Amino acid sequence: MTIIAKRVEKGIKTTYLNFDLIYFIQLKRIAAQYSQEELSFLMGRKKGFIADREGFKLHKELWLGDISVLAKIFDCHTVDFFRNIDGRPKEIKLLSLHSQKGDFIQYKVYQLHEEQPMELLYLLNEANPVKRYHENERIAFRQHSKIELSHLIMEGFFDSGPKTPLAIFNMCRNRAGHRIKAGFLEIALEELLVDENGLALKKYKHKDLGFVYEAI
Repeated sequence: MTIIAKRVEKGIKTTYLNFDLIYFIQLKRIAAQYSQEELSFLMGRKKGFIADREGFKLHKELWLGDISVLAKIFDCHTVDFFRNIDGRPKEIKLLSLHSQKGDFIQYKVYQLHEEQPMELLYLLNEANPVKRYHENERIAFRQHSKIELSHLIMEGFFDSGPKTPLAIFNMCRNRAGHRIKAGFLEIALEELLVDENGLALKKYKHKDLGFVYEAI
């Protein structure tokens, strides 16, 4: 742990359990090369859902249903997001900072103490998702998503009830492999909400599943 000279900083209080949970999710997200927006999409949540929680700036935590979906996304068990925290304080005050360093985004999270200098808990670097693909790759990935979605629509995949972003992503990935990227799949889905060829879908917020897509 790195100790930073004492200074007056505003932070947010959360549970140590929530801190650990967010930390492990962020590790898995970066390792899987999902942006914050892509992971939010796969969970059926709004774009800023993961960013809000990784930033430790708001009193927002993850529900059990969210953790269950994340375990499916990362193909792991829910216990993989937790560790033994015996001897740790129940609450912890955190300050989260992120900055861009060249082609990388750097995340730093500090623990704030009342009478001691703040302490660096972790530092993570992530390749900037905006700079991950060249323009020709963007065009290709977007086209692959549109093709697979069109096939699913014609085959009646969306006719049997609401489909979660993760279910759609997994189906497209099974058929087209890693040519399917979550971010471009989301763009293609949004374009199909109003489609001139009559292949339109509807999107709405399901009370249990988050945002879902279904045939009109």
